[in-house]
Amino acid sequence: MNYANRFFVCALLGLPLGAHLADIHAPLWLWALLIGQFYVYPHLLYWRARSARDQLRAEMPHLLLDCAASGAWAAALGFPTWLSFVLFACNNINFVAFYGGRAGLPRLVATMGLGAAVVWFSGLHYPLNPDTGAAATVLSMVTLTLYLVAFGHTGHQRALAWRKSNLKLREQYQKINALQARLREQAVRDPLTGLYNRRYLGEVLEPELARCRAARSSLALLLIDVDHFKCINDARGHAVGDMVLQSLAQLMLRHVRAQDMVFRYGGEEFLLLLPDITLETAVQRAEALRTAFGQTPLRVSGSDAAPLTVTLSCGVAAFPLHDDQGEALISCADQALYAAKRQGRNRTQVWPPSAHAVAG
Repeated sequence: MNYANRFFVCALLGLPLGAHLADIHAPLWLWALLIGQFYVYPHLLYWRARSARDQLRAEMPHLLLDCAASGAWAAALGFPTWLSFVLFACNNINFVAFYGGRAGLPRLVATMGLGAAVVWFSGLHYPLNPDTGAAATVLSMVTLTLYLVAFGHTGHQRALAWRKSNLKLREQYQKINALQARLREQAVRDPLTGLYNRRYLGEVLEPELARCRAARSSLALLLIDVDHFKCINDARGHAVGDMVLQSLAQLMLRHVRAQDMVFRYGGEEFLLLLPDITLETAVQRAEALRTAFGQTPLRVSGSDAAPLTVTLSCGVAAFPLHDDQGEALISCADQALYAAKRQGRNRTQVWPPSAHAVAG
């Protein structure tokens, strides 16, 4: 219970009790006890709980003392109906809030009953009289109403704070997920071309082969190399070399299907995975890429140099025709690629290297 709620409920309960004491012309010592318990005692308990290491645990005995004292007051005044009811109701709300209904209600009845029994059987009480004066009755109704409103308001404020906190946590969770997605994307992408990198190839190649194996489908692997790339870098500079690689990456992305994957395999080498495709179609796709790139002169912005014509060499291997393992399939395509280079470059070669090459 927070400080405001504790002081508020005790101050409210003191009002109908005070009205009843006035009706029965109670002695001064009973008034002093009323003021001490309902207007001084709550502050002391609050500061004690606040200084405790475990505040919630320290507050539990305070609830029991409040409840026992309420039972004692009800018995001492002769169990006036409205006063007994409002004391029980306010304590019941507190107990249920802290302990829950199943554990709170039995503790409330036992503790309040104990306080009432001690006073009643000690004889320190007024005669049994369930009647309550008009002022005490009205103040009891007002006390219970205001306390319920205050308790509901506190619950509403906590619900709003919880909702705000939950929304903040959700936003943070979404930001973390987005950041993880960006980091994941950066980890599998080549920063120059935006294509998947060799690391990601290692993650997806075997699962993709397993999928094709289960579906009894085929897969083609194209290994593409930019011809004379070192000469381009030496003659035109690395910025132009980067432009060549970026242009090729963009061309390949325009020519692939949604299910195809394009990787920068390393340096000026690129790798394409073409699932669910025949070897013949894969060769046609490789030739289309090679021809399109070779027939598109590359202009260097801000330079008067002549447009640059660049050719490609390509090696092709197919699953399961040439091999059914990822690394072995890459090796087949690599051997076919170097066979294409040995035969003069600017051509597509199918593995095994003895197969007929398609030249430009």
